[in-house]
Amino acid sequence: MTLLPRFMLLALALGLGSPSHAAWLRDDHLQRLWEQGRRDDLHLVTQSLKSADAYAAQAMLASDMNDKAATERSLRLAEACVKQYPDAANCHYVLGTALSAKAIQGGMLQAMRLGGRVFEAWETALRLDPGLFEARIILQQTYLLLPGMAGGSVPKAEALEAAVRSTQPEVAKLLRANLAAKKERWDEAERELMAVQWGDDLSFHTQALGVWQGLLRHWLKVNDHARARQRMEHLMQVLPYSAVPVFSLGRVAADEGKHEEAIRWYERARALQGAASLPSDYRQGLAYWDLGDKDRARALLQRFVQTPRVAPNNLKDAKSRLKDLG
Repeated sequence: MTLLPRFMLLALALGLGSPSHAAWLRDDHLQRLWEQGRRDDLHLVTQSLKSADAYAAQAMLASDMNDKAATERSLRLAEACVKQYPDAANCHYVLGTALSAKAIQGGMLQAMRLGGRVFEAWETALRLDPGLFEARIILQQTYLLLPGMAGGSVPKAEALEAAVRSTQPEVAKLLRANLAAKKERWDEAERELMAVQWGDDLSFHTQALGVWQGLLRHWLKVNDHARARQRMEHLMQVLPYSAVPVFSLGRVAADEGKHEEAIRWYERARALQGAASLPSDYRQGLAYWDLGDKDRARALLQRFVQTPRVAPNNLKDAKSRLKDLG
């Protein structure tokens, strides 16, 4: 796998620009706004830039993988956050996020040039706040995806897990699942994830679901639909509020060629928390496409391409399909 696609996987793992949960926002009110996907409200209450949280939130709100100007604004805000609050871990965390977006947008040469700064930003965030598990998880994923770059390595990824084995045991399970997946020990990764005690931390839920998505992609790749369906149904029972497991069942059904069933899952997911960050219009549009309903496919794909902060690869495919539809 070349460097740029690996950075793209990194972006998917991090969920760049999506309204995911964010324990790195220390202010409880700001955190709730972010968790609820209330981007406009969060922008309004943080636009005065009077705290590290405000700068960090504004930087993440500005990020858009399909808009280079937005990415530059995000990077400027993150750099200003670090300059004014050098000891704030969340400033360095969002700096790594903004640098990742710029690296991806600039192509392979820029990715190589900025890769070291990405590592440095997340490493600094973790040094300042060892308990910031979002930084620990994304740093480990970076080490595993880019092991030969700027000091990244599997041993470093293993050390990140060992450091929290006793202090953050549930986080350690996610980290061990990542390590097992890197070594293609899929059953071991599944066992670690099934052993997770979920608790009530929504940010942790988001991180855990992200690791589960890696397993889902593997199961779809090897056509193990039965296991994928069983585990996503389990997650739906564990986290009934979350759109992710329900949406994932739609992915499984679609991969089996059961497109009408897939559409029902996608529609159900829309009413649940986190739905705004999922490419429901895109996936549902593809389902209608495969069913031969070009009018509905066109309407959904047209709406999708007008949505900000969507995955670039999905956007490219949607535009290509719309061109074919005329």
